[in-house]
Amino acid sequence: MKISVILITYKQEGYIRQTVESILMQQVDADVEIIVADDSSPDNTLAIIEEYATKAPKGFTFNFLPKEPNMGYIKNYKRAYAACTGKYISILEGDDYWLTNHLQSHVSFLEEHPECSMAFNRHLRLFIEENREEIYDWKLPEDYELFTSERLALKNQIGTLSCCTFRLENIQKLNNSIFEMVFADWLLGMVMGEYGYQAYLKEVTSAYRIQPDGQWSKMTLEEQGREMIILIDNYDKFLDYKYTEAFKEHKRRIRAGIFGELGFRDKIKHMTPLPLRKLYRRLKK
Repeated sequence: MKISVILITYKQEGYIRQTVESILMQQVDADVEIIVADDSSPDNTLAIIEEYATKAPKGFTFNFLPKEPNMGYIKNYKRAYAACTGKYISILEGDDYWLTNHLQSHVSFLEEHPECSMAFNRHLRLFIEENREEIYDWKLPEDYELFTSERLALKNQIGTLSCCTFRLENIQKLNNSIFEMVFADWLLGMVMGEYGYQAYLKEVTSAYRIQPDGQWSKMTLEEQGREMIILIDNYDKFLDYKYTEAFKEHKRRIRAGIFGELGFRDKIKHMTPLPLRKLYRRLKK
């Protein structure tokens, strides 16, 4: 068996050694091809990876995608997916890293659960500027939980592509139009729901760095909320409005977070006496 590991990089020389070493330390019953998709980094990111390629342990090979002018996040992912030849595709972005047993835990689970289209794990969230970390609680007796696309539409539980493993056969079914959109783990996870459950694994096997200089982190809460609502509307259309009700609830929660627990219409509704609301509904009919 072969596993494809997509290593997505751009200007991450300060983190890339830990990232690559976390791949090469994985012990897994499969060969591993590392698809290096560097988006024309202006620093030493690519050169550092090339150092490791010359001394890769047995079972690990590097495939460096051709150097191209800076193409952006989405196009870089598109070419990386196209280069994969393994049965499974795991993703690691250049400033994140894996802990022990990441690949084996994902592959073993998916081999034992053909009803699942992908797996994603609980992960360590590292807030760089605040110098703190967090891990989401786990309250179930089982060591995994099955999700559906409708449930993901209510809330993105995935959080980062660096904790995801997909089946190659499903990635190959992606509609090319998805690469014309702004998307990452959330939309891709919901699309995978067309082919089976999304499995959420209890074991913490990856770390996700949340950078203060990221485009998302620089936004205010209100700006993030408005951007999310635009994304949700685009995703709802792309998914043929299958999860509209779940998306509506998601947007309601966003608006509540920005404008308070109740929006203007809800406040008016709660201030209007019930008899008047009933009369209005009859007149509206």
